[in-house]
Amino acid sequence: MDATIQKLLEQVIDSPCKLHLLLIFAENPRLDATPRQVADRACRDIWSVTQALFELAEDGVLCAAGDDLHYRYLPRPERLDAIRCLIRSYDDPMERDRIQSSLRDLASFATFNRQSAWQREPIAR
Repeated sequence: MDATIQKLLEQVIDSPCKLHLLLIFAENPRLDATPRQVADRACRDIWSVTQALFELAEDGVLCAAGDDLHYRYLPRPERLDAIRCLIRSYDDPMERDRIQSSLRDLASFATFNRQSAWQREPIAR
């Protein structure tokens, strides 16, 4: 697998859910949707989709806007080449298998590796 793709998977797209959401937004770049709308479209549970959307926005793949949190596809310029490479590679069945295998491995560690607003800070006593 290309090193650029592996780095993107390790740093940003570290779960099958995030990959699925990235593919949805990349295929529909004008999509502007709430977590509920994305969950319905992806046929996934609202909790994992909400967390994945938040983390994708935090990592510069999506943009979150509005009081009712609408997400849209707006990757940072430094992410574009890696995302395009990932999407191209995902079209090849052999590469798709390698990507999915890598994501399964990464997903088991993703919750331990990520420091985000979803995790509470320990209270100092």
